[in-house]
Amino acid sequence: MALSPLVLPDGSVVKSIKTNDQSTLEEIAAQSSLILVLATATPVGLNAVASVELRLQPTDAKIPFSQPWLDNAERKIVRFFPFTSRNSDSGNPPLRPYLCNLCVSEKCRGMGIGRTLCRIVESIASQHWGYNHIYLHVDPDNAAARTLYEKEGYKDVGKRWNVMWAGGSDRIGYYVKKLR
Repeated sequence: MALSPLVLPDGSVVKSIKTNDQSTLEEIAAQSSLILVLATATPVGLNAVASVELRLQPTDAKIPFSQPWLDNAERKIVRFFPFTSRNSDSGNPPLRPYLCNLCVSEKCRGMGIGRTLCRIVESIASQHWGYNHIYLHVDPDNAAARTLYEKEGYKDVGKRWNVMWAGGSDRIGYYVKKLR
């Protein structure tokens, strides 16, 4: 099965994104989500085994909401009140591939499914979208996830999204992996 590059809803193909227009970046990011689900067939339907999401996300270490408009609103607040965030970037951080929402059913853990899903989205980001790096967040208390990502070559960049209302998000690790 051949995978295509990032295609926007209007049919245009995105080979690289170079713009300083924040609204355009946020619109592209909001429309870039790719969700992969593995499931087994049952007599009454499908039983999800694992899933992962790949999306474009600004590289500002912000932990994304599931609703892009919330991310947009929070970034606007931080730009308006820059004193609320340590390590906040000035300007518009570039969009990069972001691996998120990786989950594997408890009964299927330890079978290499999580590692395989990581490698699939890395391949899409690198070979089909043309990016050199991929980012993710991981909770330091989730030893299994942290171990998986570190074994796969992800490195903690040390940057944190730490706005005063984010309640402990400064503990969440922000990782990057060089793809090529």
